[in-house]
Amino acid sequence: MTEIIFYTGIKDELPFLIKLSEKTVKMRRNACIATRDPEHSKSVSEYLWSHDPTKFIPHSIGADELTNDLTTLELRHDDGSSHLDILINLTPKTPDHFSSFQRLVEIVTDHKISIETGRERFKWYRDRGYDIKVHKM
Repeated sequence: MTEIIFYTGIKDELPFLIKLSEKTVKMRRNACIATRDPEHSKSVSEYLWSHDPTKFIPHSIGADELTNDLTTLELRHDDGSSHLDILINLTPKTPDHFSSFQRLVEIVTDHKISIETGRERFKWYRDRGYDIKVHKM
């Protein structure tokens, strides 16, 4: 069964995503980062590229079009990921394909809408019997 982890009390989603991404790369794990739409994928990718010029976080938007290979981090706005390791959800909804991953990470910022949608997703997972870990940041 998919392990579900909620990180709550996050001030800003993207700097926290950097920490998760660096940890994922360091642990040699693969992750899909679920985004809202193509524009969101592009802005998250730009943030990953520009956050620190001395660090490199390998990622792609979908599979690499030149080699058809997957990078450690794959940004997707659809359900087409072939990564089955970690899914990091940056959308306000429960991803349809989350159960095909070993771990689902939900990021809940301290903004009102994020808290409300986070509570709804938490209840949805709990009502279906998933064991949920919560880390208050």
